[in-house]
Amino acid sequence: MPQATETDPLARTLSMLPDSPGVYHYYDTKERLLYIGKAKNLKNRVRSYFRFTPELKPNPSLSPRILKMLHEAHRLDYIIVESEEDALILENALIKQLKPKYNILLRDDKTYPYISIDERDPFPRFELTRKIQKGRNLTYYGPFPSGGKALLDALYDCFPLVQRKKCLKEGKACLFYQIKRCLAPCEGKISTQRYAQIITEAKEAIIKRRKLTSMLEQKMYQLAEQERFEEAAELRDRTEAIKALALASPIDLAHDTDLDIFAILNGDERGVVVKLFLRHGRIISSTFNYFRHTHIFDENEAYKQALLEYYHIDLPQLCSTVLVAHDFTERREIAATLSKRFGKKIDLVTPLKGPKARLTSLALQNARELLK
Repeated sequence: MPQATETDPLARTLSMLPDSPGVYHYYDTKERLLYIGKAKNLKNRVRSYFRFTPELKPNPSLSPRILKMLHEAHRLDYIIVESEEDALILENALIKQLKPKYNILLRDDKTYPYISIDERDPFPRFELTRKIQKGRNLTYYGPFPSGGKALLDALYDCFPLVQRKKCLKEGKACLFYQIKRCLAPCEGKISTQRYAQIITEAKEAIIKRRKLTSMLEQKMYQLAEQERFEEAAELRDRTEAIKALALASPIDLAHDTDLDIFAILNGDERGVVVKLFLRHGRIISSTFNYFRHTHIFDENEAYKQALLEYYHIDLPQLCSTVLVAHDFTERREIAATLSKRFGKKIDLVTPLKGPKARLTSLALQNARELLK
């Protein structure tokens, strides 16, 4: 950081900071963006980075990452907003867009697929979707970061469902009826009540997938005995993809328990974000993504960014409780922001004991394995 004087741009801005919420930006002498932060009170927050007597210098109690950034800083800009929540959302959007040198960037903006069904239809079908279908009252299962297509295909392999959208419109039984993959509701050969029972069984199979994989394996062996090896191999791969959806876990929770679990760890060369998705008391899927720039890792920023990125406004399903493996600094602020965003109370919890603590431990265990 250059020696501060009355004409120094950094010192001048520090003397003019307002008592308002906002987002601040540090730049170096070449006008390269170094860091973006947010504040409930810009004056108090930004001035806390410095000591002012006997001369202006960085606060030595700050982290090595921030100290290094401040030694490169030459100029400071800020944007005033109406509330701390607005500052939080703007900060996250700007970090993602501008990629400052000293902000961690997780680079995980994927939208995970869900399996959906509209049971208002007399003969409904399961479909794969990545967003809420506005104007339709669908039921969603998931998310499925991987293996969702395999699970959907397995449902149509193992249950006599309407196999294609256009089948009902054609009004005539097709090949799927002849090979017993469909019961021809197009010709009235099955009642809506009986079809609803099949749908119920298929929905249970989405959550309790052991029955589904057993049915696939039985079909696979039958195909192998008939020397239809390519088809058998396809079912084998589908079975393995479904089995890989979830982590094996002995942890028991109530059948109506839905939880998302986040764990973030930093390593020597890369860090990792692990997400587990528990629905109806069972872990149904998991995913992870790596990030670089581990030398500037900040646990609070990592959790903040991961949560704000994942919980966007069009999420098909939303858990009221999200478990986080570490009690990061802005946990309560992020919970309040998400609650306001979705119009319902959302708790971010770091459990210390019991089944929920074992879930975060499981997520951390997988994070450690991924960093080996």
